[in-house]
Order: sequence, then structure tokens, then C-alpha cells
Amino acid sequence: MSARGYQTIYFANALLSLADGLYYPFLIAFLYEMDGIVAAGVGLGIIAIMDSVGTYFVGGWVDRYGRKPFLVATACLSVCVYLAYPLIPYLEQPWAYGALLLVLVLDGLTDGSWDTIEAVYLGDVTRKATRGRGMGNYWGAGGIIFGVAMIAAGLVGVQVSFMTVAWVVAAIYFLGILVLLRLEETQAV
Repeated sequence: MSARGYQTIYFANALLSLADGLYYPFLIAFLYEMDGIVAAGVGLGIIAIMDSVGTYFVGGWVDRYGRKPFLVATACLSVCVYLAYPLIPYLEQPWAYGALLLVLVLDGLTDGSWDTIEAVYLGDVTRKATRGRGMGNYWGAGGIIFGVAMIAAGLVGVQVSFMTVAWVVAAIYFLGILVLLRLEETQAV
């Protein structure tokens, strides 16, 4: 196991899980405000479908071109997505719905891509004998951080604007990207 690689992606994922957890309640409220349960259901459904599409395609690419570039790229794209959502209401129709569709698609693609790349990377940096424990610790910590951040966002949600949260999340993601830049590549390119 590459202890440095594992610790680096663990710390990066902790930051990104914190950011995602802070953002997610605001995204759901944003979609709901657009057109009620229909927009929330359709929007989250598009994200889920595109998450699967991203997962499907990125696996072969990271084997060919390396893990690190795609981890950094998906994190950078996520920042763009998170800053774009709160700007959509400022667009006139039909541009707003077209922009929303594009952002939802990119959101799902980046999320699904990240999920696959991190699993592949974790497989690379963990020993076979302790891989289950290492991955369990990794995803367990990420899930707890995500959940606590969602609770915190829910508690302060009425006092903070969506754009403010987007900028806070972008700043946290920027720190995560800086950590990812220190990541050692595990796949020869």
C-alpha cells in the first residue's frame, strides 16, 4: 500500500465530501423552487443517469491516461458546476432551462467519473490483504463528513444564500484540488 497516496486522496476526499454535503441541500431546494417536486425529481434523475454514464466511460480513459489528471479535472469541473447553478435564475427563458440541463448533465458526469477514478486509485494504493478495511475507512469517513455537512447546511440554510454557499464550496474544492495536485500517479501513462 502506498501510505502517502492513500493519505493524500483520503484528505482530498474529506474536503470534497465536506463541500458536497454543504451544497447538496441547497441544490435540492434550488431545484424544488424552480418547479416543485417535478424539477427536483427530474433534475436529480438526470444527475443520477449521467453519473452512470460518466462511470461507464471514464474507467478505460483512466487506464490509458492516468488517474491523477482525471481526479483533478473532475474536481475543477465540479467547481464550475457548483458556481453555475445559482447563476441560472439570472438567465432569460429558454436559456435558463437549457443552461440548467447542461449543468445537470455535467454535474452527473463529474460525479460518476470521480466515483470510478477514486475506486480505481484506492485499488492501486491499497494492499490486497487490507483493501477492504482501507476502502471501508475511506468511504465511511467520507460519508460521515458528507452527512454532518448536510445537517449543518440544513440548519443554516435559511440564513445563507445559495451563491454564498457556492463560493464557500468552491473555496473548499480549491483546497481539495491543491491536495490532489500532490497525489502520486499510480498508472503509467
